[in-house]
Amino acid sequence: MDVGSVNNSATANALEGLKKASGTIANAAQNIAGGSQDPQDIVALSQAATNFQANAAVIRAEDETTKSLLDITA
Repeated sequence: MDVGSVNNSATANALEGLKKASGTIANAAQNIAGGSQDPQDIVALSQAATNFQANAAVIRAEDETTKSLLDITA
């Protein structure tokens, strides 16, 4: 397994996580705005926000790693 496929896989997984978190945030926000008083909506909103941040951190880390590797090989 080469390093490039690992990075691409991590990025692809992180992008899917961002999409899923965005959908969950939109759904929970719509429920809350519609007057839902279900605590699960608030928990889902909080969890999705944390998931979004974690997936964004994976993408940032991959970007920094790629930049470091390019600097080393340049």
